[in-house]
Amino acid sequence: MSKTTVIIGLGVIARYHVLALRQAKQFCLKAVCDLRAEAAQDSLYYDLPYFRDYEELIDTIRPEIAIIATPPDTHYKIAAACVQRGVLPIVEKPLATMEEEGMHFFSEPLQGRYVPLCHTLYGEEILWFNKHLPLQDIRSIHMSLSDPYADENGHIEERYLSLGGSWLDSAPNALAVLLPIAPSLTDIEVTHLRDEHSGLPFASALKARYEQAAVRIEIDWHKGINHKQTDILADGKEICINHSQQTVTINGEQVFKAQGDRLTQQYANFYRLYPENLPSETKMRTMYQIIYSHL
Repeated sequence: MSKTTVIIGLGVIARYHVLALRQAKQFCLKAVCDLRAEAAQDSLYYDLPYFRDYEELIDTIRPEIAIIATPPDTHYKIAAACVQRGVLPIVEKPLATMEEEGMHFFSEPLQGRYVPLCHTLYGEEILWFNKHLPLQDIRSIHMSLSDPYADENGHIEERYLSLGGSWLDSAPNALAVLLPIAPSLTDIEVTHLRDEHSGLPFASALKARYEQAAVRIEIDWHKGINHKQTDILADGKEICINHSQQTVTINGEQVFKAQGDRLTQQYANFYRLYPENLPSETKMRTMYQIIYSHL
């Protein structure tokens, strides 16, 4: 039987949820919610009941699952309201903008009663990599993530300010993929370049070690491009995972390539595989401890 599902927050990412949910047999999307009435005028939502207040939505529809796709500073409050009413919240990253709220997800009343959504875990290239390339002798890992969210001077565009900056928004995408490969990072150092207007980072970099391997994550919002890639030197192989093009290359030879839009496939895979492939609470706690301790 399909699970009665609602979406709270109708920003850009909600579109991927809707498209994926309409292909997933075990979910039934029943209603949507957003503070902006005009958001519900999108043709994707025309046949769904619209609510402006999420508590009214939950009390009226009584869903089993609520997808929280609102700005991150509202995640904790909405997730807590869902759990209080017996609704399972699926929470977009990051869990929260503040450490105190974020770490509350790992204690009562929310611990074990919500699903954290890290969409990068469900990329076709990552699913293939995890199945076909178990690694032993890792020498280095380098991850680079670029998004066109700031101008050439590092000023973050106003519409992206609610994301909380390069580290808070992009580090979960990187660490969700990294920690299953390198679960125990040491000697962690994080640096930021900050927007002089908002004070938020527009570029962030992590350096760390995993056993004998050097680990780097570089996040950049002011190059004007959207590109994600992971390069790994392990077992005598040079492995390139191009997340943007959904390809895997070993020693310069392409061994895997997926078709279709990256985000569309990631969300479709999340709902198709649910509840498989969910990150463990231990991994999530470790990830957010790293994120919040280096804001």
